[in-house]
Amino acid sequence: PAKTSPKIQECELVAAVTNFLGKQGYKVRAEVPNLGQSADLVATRGRWVTFIEVKVRDWRTGVNQCRAHQLVADYICVALGTKNISDAVVNAAAEAGVGLIHVRVDKGCSWVTRPPFNDSVWRPQRQRFSQNLQAIEYVY
Repeated sequence: PAKTSPKIQECELVAAVTNFLGKQGYKVRAEVPNLGQSADLVATRGRWVTFIEVKVRDWRTGVNQCRAHQLVADYICVALGTKNISDAVVNAAAEAGVGLIHVRVDKGCSWVTRPPFNDSVWRPQRQRFSQNLQAIEYVY
């Protein structure tokens, strides 16, 4: 299983992932509501929308949370602040159709696997989400 560093807090991971994506040209918003839930981060680049769930531990919960975003997100990821990324995590993310970002606050972030394109977007819900997204300020 993936081990976590007890010193790392979720807010530190969110900041690290925000900077990581921002430097790749994404505009990033935090704590974005979607269908009665909240995504930790939503990153946009052009017309593409990427949802990211950030976890210090319990990656299974992160992968499950990603399922709720399939109706509106073009790409979906879990960002994990763990010491190591196990094969079980990589396999579960791949099976769920989500990408994986490894976060080491002391060493930065890296893509373990990039997210595949999600073709389950429901256009009416995506339009509603996009309209609501306009009112949320960028954090990067």
